[in-house]
Order: sequence, then structure tokens, then C-alpha cells
Amino acid sequence: MDVMQMRSVIAEVAGLTGTGLAGIDATDLVVGGTGKVGVTSVTRVLGDHGIRAREWSESGRRAAVALLILDPSSGVSDVEVDVVRRLRDCAPLVAVVCNKIDAYWDWPTLLKVNRGIVDPDGRMPIFAVSAAAALAGHQPESGFGELIEWLDEQVDGPARPERLESLEAERHLDALISELATERGDPAADLLTERADAVASRDRGRSDRLAAVRGGANQIRATAVTELDGAARDLSRESAARASALSRRGTKEFEQWLAGRLTALRDRAQQRFDDARSALESRALLGLEEVGPPPAHPPLPIQMPPVPPRRRGAEEALVVAFGASAGLGLGRLLVMPLSAVDTLQWVAMPLTLLLGAAIAVGLVRLRRLSALRTSMAAWASEAVVTMRGRIEQDIARQVQATESVLGGRLARFYEHRAQTVSDRVAELDAQIRARRRVAPEWRERDLRRLAAAVEARDRLDEVLIAIGH
Repeated sequence: MDVMQMRSVIAEVAGLTGTGLAGIDATDLVVGGTGKVGVTSVTRVLGDHGIRAREWSESGRRAAVALLILDPSSGVSDVEVDVVRRLRDCAPLVAVVCNKIDAYWDWPTLLKVNRGIVDPDGRMPIFAVSAAAALAGHQPESGFGELIEWLDEQVDGPARPERLESLEAERHLDALISELATERGDPAADLLTERADAVASRDRGRSDRLAAVRGGANQIRATAVTELDGAARDLSRESAARASALSRRGTKEFEQWLAGRLTALRDRAQQRFDDARSALESRALLGLEEVGPPPAHPPLPIQMPPVPPRRRGAEEALVVAFGASAGLGLGRLLVMPLSAVDTLQWVAMPLTLLLGAAIAVGLVRLRRLSALRTSMAAWASEAVVTMRGRIEQDIARQVQATESVLGGRLARFYEHRAQTVSDRVAELDAQIRARRRVAPEWRERDLRRLAAAVEARDRLDEVLIAIGH
């Protein structure tokens, strides 16, 4: 066949497939295979006969001819089938070479089975060789004679670039015919899938996040109340113990101590709430937006109830009277032995009065200290209960505000997402309508291209028959 005619057919196929057929070295040969099938030894034998061959690697470099080396002793799996596919992408002409025929007497049967897997159509040339025999100097028995003669014809034959390009054109043209002959489904199928995914993602996770916010807020509130109750009980017991050992001059120090403990109670409750709030915000807004710092919240002021005043009323007067009476009686009892002595009778009365006054004063002071301790214990208990209630109310207000803020942020996010999805759905609907309008035109164009490809395949078959493929 005339070379110009071959080039004309090749150019026609290139115009139909839209793929270039250049970039192949007409003298380049690669040898590939899997495992220990003898790729290196076959390459060495070919080099000894002056044929430029290299071991195949997935470097992207194209070649003219590729040899697939098989070992008759090992079965063929999907790995070898994948190697054949990649060799076809690397070279337009691929041949099967069965190595190690000297070691297996039943190699024809094994080769037939393996070839049916890697080349079910039987279109690849097939050879049987023994690299070990060739390297040992037994060239006639090695089977390399036919392989080398065939390679010389392929690499150095007349119009070799055009012949290689014809084989490459055949592969591209067959793929185009298969694609065009396949009945296409809905031309907008991919757009419909994208539209369904977009609609499904519009409110995805919204109810779960809102439920997490509500549940987290309730948990924060319950945990805060439980911890606050325990801390308040401990503080009440501690303040009662300190009040029971209070001295007359220790009231100011006791007030300052209680104010400090209430401040620590408030700060600890606020810190626990801030940590729980940050954790809830992170869970609720995970993947949606960044979690900012907690909002500024002025510390709850510590308000102590007024200290009860020291009152001296009729009750204290009665205590004085009873104390004096008891003192006089006790003093008389103590000085009674002195009254029996004539010379000391005059001392008995003043001593009795003095002892009675001292005992009365001691009873009054003891009564006042007991009343002070009792009133300060009651005052401290009232201060703890009052402050605990105020802290609980403050935490409840912050929990409610947090739930409202997080709910609002989620609502705004999903509103923005819904608007974005709506815009995208409208855009996809327009593209779907446009594709379906032009689908008949596309199909008619594909049919025209298919008819042209079939005609080109007929002319390409004439070229392949003429060059012996």
C-alpha cells in the first residue's frame, strides 16, 4: 500500500478521535512482566543480537514494540492482565513471549491457557523462547530466531512509522466506536445526582446540632446546680465551725474570710460554666465556623447581709440580776467560814459582795459571747444561702443566653446554606434543561461520527491487512 494513502487514513482517524499519534520512537523496544519470569535475561539476549531493548517502567515514555514475558509454570492473574493494559498504553504493538520452555515439557498447553486470559481475542503475536538456552550458547534450540526475525521486521521494516501509527490509530478508533455505539442514558444524569446531593445537604445535621445544644444546655445547668449545692453545704459547715470558735474581736476577720470564700465559690462556678460552654460551642459548631472567645460577663458582686447588731435588752438585765443573785449566794457560801471568826466578821460582807459582782460579770460576758457566736453562725448561713441562690440564677441566665446565641448562629448558618443551595439548584436546573434540549442534536452528531468512524475503520482495515496485521 502507498505510504501517502496510509498517512491519509491515519490523519483521518486522528481527526475523528482527537488524539495525536506522534511521539513514538519507531526503534524503541520494551520488555515487561511480573515476578521472576526472565525479563532481564530476555532483554540481555536481545541486546546480544543487536536489538536495542530496555526493561519496561511506568515512566510515561512511549515505545514502538512491547514484549510481555510469561512463565508457563505460574498462573496468570489480574496482575498480568493489568500489565497487558499498561503495555498497550505504552506501545501500539504488544507481543506475548513464553520463556523457560526448556524447563517445562507441557508448556504449549500452559501457554494456551495463559494466553486465553491475557489476550482472549488472540490478536497479539506469540513466541516461545528459552533465555537460559540462548545465554548458554544453544541459539537454534532457544527459539529466539523467530522472535528476532519478527522484531527486525517490525523495527526496521519499510514505512515502519506509518505502520506503528496505523496500529495506534486502530486502538483509538476502536475505543471511539465502542463509546459512540453505546446507548447513552439521560444526558443530565450527573447533574441530577449533583442536584440531589445539594438538596440533601441543605439541612443536613441541623436537627442534630440543635438537639445537642438543648441537651448540652440542660446538662450544664444540672451539673452547675449539683456542684453549687455541694460547695455551699461544705462552706456552711466550715463557717459554722469557725463561728463556734469566734472571739469577741474576731468578727471583722470572720466577715472578710466569708467574703473571700464566697468570691472563690462564685469564681469557681463561673470558670466551670465557661469551660462547659466552650465545649458545647465546639460540639455544636464543629465544621461550621470558628469558635470565638466566650462573651464578656461581669462578675457577680458579692453582697453580704448586714451583720446583726449587739442588743442589750431586758433579757440581758435579767441575766445580770440572776448572775448577781447567784454570785451573792456563791460568795456567801465561800466566806461562811470567815464569819465564824469574830475578828473577820467585818470582812465577810464586803467579800461576799465582791465575789457576787465578779461572778455576775463573768456570766454576762459568757452570755454575750455565746449570743455573738450564735448570731454570726446564723448570719454566715444566711449569707451562703443567699449567695448560692444568686449564683444559681446567674448561671441559669447565662445558660439560657448561651442556648439562644448558639441557636441563632446555627439558624443563620443554615439560612445562608439554604440560600446557597437554592441558587445552585436553580443553576443546575437550568443546565439540566439545556442539556436535555440539545440531547437529540448530540445523539445525531454521535451517529454521524459513528458512521464516519465505521467508514474510517474499513479503510484502516485495508491498511492493516496490507501491512500484515
